[in-house]
Amino acid sequence: MKRRNARRVIVLDGLRLNGLDRLDPPYVVEPPVGWEELETAVRTAPPSAVVLLDPYAGRRAGDAFPRLRELLRHYPSLTVVAAFELGADTVADVQTLLEWGVSEMIDTGPEGTPRGIHARLRQAHARPLKRRLEKSFLTFVGAEARNLLMGAAEVAVEGGGAPDLARALSVAPRTLTERCARADLPPPRQVQAWMRILLACMLLDDPGRTVYAAAWACGYSTDRSLRRAVSAFVGADATTLRRGGAFAQAAGAFNAVLREIREAARERRRAERVSRVED
Repeated sequence: MKRRNARRVIVLDGLRLNGLDRLDPPYVVEPPVGWEELETAVRTAPPSAVVLLDPYAGRRAGDAFPRLRELLRHYPSLTVVAAFELGADTVADVQTLLEWGVSEMIDTGPEGTPRGIHARLRQAHARPLKRRLEKSFLTFVGAEARNLLMGAAEVAVEGGGAPDLARALSVAPRTLTERCARADLPPPRQVQAWMRILLACMLLDDPGRTVYAAAWACGYSTDRSLRRAVSAFVGADATTLRRGGAFAQAAGAFNAVLREIREAARERRRAERVSRVED
């Protein structure tokens, strides 16, 4: 599957942010859109896309960002970056936005430069998927496995595979295979295949997204292709998974695979220690 190198930046009308027009690749800034156009764009946007907005634009007194909250309720997998002037009077709003699922904040004062914007967008990259991974099973794996899986998450949202993960980590494919083995992970190709399934299941949990839209966003040619892949990895149909929480079930299946690999590795290391003692 061809990797999507460009990362779309979907800008909500009303944002005033210096330096946005000079942002370097891989980010491609699109013309500002209104709320109705934004919701249409989000529905078909790839997982690497980011929505950049000023949550205060068009806000009325006493208004708790209702449209943004509704957007994140319908598309919790969406990467949203809020840009506004941070200060003592916005602390409560920052906490609220983070609780709703906003990935990052840009201070329009000191960070209103191409370099500052780029840094924040980079930090927000794949944040929704990483959050899900952290909550699901990453506390049960070692530091090396965690780093590899986080890298796999970033590659997955761009539609990449195992060779892309090796390039992202600046290692040879053989070295990546060895690192995965030492970290008690499946081979890189399987790691990336699982990450693609986890990404698809995260999108399936979006109330505003159809199975077809989730399939298209993840690079599957049809929703039937996605259904086959999900069934093969998780053992359940995509529609059934949606009713019970697709990501949670897929994460459980992947965690079972990781646990089996860890246990086999422990047994192998124990046998090697016994063999050395006997020698």
